[in-house]
Amino acid sequence: MTKFPPNEIISLLDVNLKFNLAESTATNLTFGQIADDAFLSELNKLELGYGTSRGYEPLRNEIANRLSIPANTVMTTNGASSSIFLTAFTLCNAGDEIVTVSPNFPPTMDIISALGATKKTIPLSFDEKYELNIERLSSVLSERTRLVVFVTPHNPSGTSTAQKTIETAISLIQQKSPRAYVLIDETYREATYGDNQAALSMAGFSERTLTTTSLSKCHGAPGIRLGWLTCNDSELLEQLALAKMNTVISCSVLDEMVGFHILRNSQNILGERKVLLQKGVTIVENWIQRNTEFIEWVRPNAGALCCVRLRPDVFTDAEVNNFYSHAGNAQIQLASGEWFGEQKRVFRLGFGFLPLPLLEQALSLLEDTLRKTKGS
Repeated sequence: MTKFPPNEIISLLDVNLKFNLAESTATNLTFGQIADDAFLSELNKLELGYGTSRGYEPLRNEIANRLSIPANTVMTTNGASSSIFLTAFTLCNAGDEIVTVSPNFPPTMDIISALGATKKTIPLSFDEKYELNIERLSSVLSERTRLVVFVTPHNPSGTSTAQKTIETAISLIQQKSPRAYVLIDETYREATYGDNQAALSMAGFSERTLTTTSLSKCHGAPGIRLGWLTCNDSELLEQLALAKMNTVISCSVLDEMVGFHILRNSQNILGERKVLLQKGVTIVENWIQRNTEFIEWVRPNAGALCCVRLRPDVFTDAEVNNFYSHAGNAQIQLASGEWFGEQKRVFRLGFGFLPLPLLEQALSLLEDTLRKTKGS
């Protein structure tokens, strides 16, 4: 039996073409950027034993202070994807229903199926700028709904759901699905542009609201595999800690120490990245405007990613396939919409991973690819 269906998103771990426009993270942080003498001294004293079930206490305190919530509602995880797995695994049995949006991050979708739960999706539309539709949400909720997973900012589009809309959705869920919990994936929340302020976290909103994020996307540290979830239900959080212990035991103490140091320097790290992301999204916006005869996009609110569509009135399905072939031949790596449950003519374009000069070069080559595909 196949627990997890094949998905080409795994290629992001194993393939890295010269012009990688598929990656959704900001530029990778290097250890040298955070390793001052004081931190290295701390690391030299670090005992490489087991971590704790809830996570390194100073790290949890730092997270709690940033979110203005009690530290005893925070648990560290092996990335945000682990938070999603642990929550679904703990709450749901076969026959329970999990509701989430589509398109979505593939592991989120595949975890639900692997656990034997019934997956129900709220379709998000490119033409509607991937906005959450409350009526569609209402139509898929039932008394069997055990978990609802929202993503804001959204992956693959980078669009955000307004806090008022999320609050309306939570109220509706409480009415129609009284056994349900709501998990909000806020992985890209702090990856804003220029002077734009990050949206407020929904951490601490209600007893049945959980949130998750990580250091992977905004801070550019996916390699240390550190995320966290917040949960105000003490009994559920205890079960989540037991689920963590019975699957991975604990997080790596080295990862937690590095993560703590990253968060202590978060203002500087995020400040530099906001400037780069503003330049990156502007470069993409100008590129889109130069090529509107071929493509259209949904402008993102946050994150180093956006969705671009090959115009349906211009490209046939066969030409869409040719476009990807030509892009690969030009060493351009793209994330097909099919990875996320979207149409193949839509692709996720990452604009934060490459250095800006290389981003501009990659987009120039992609423009040539568009013209080559149409024979113009």
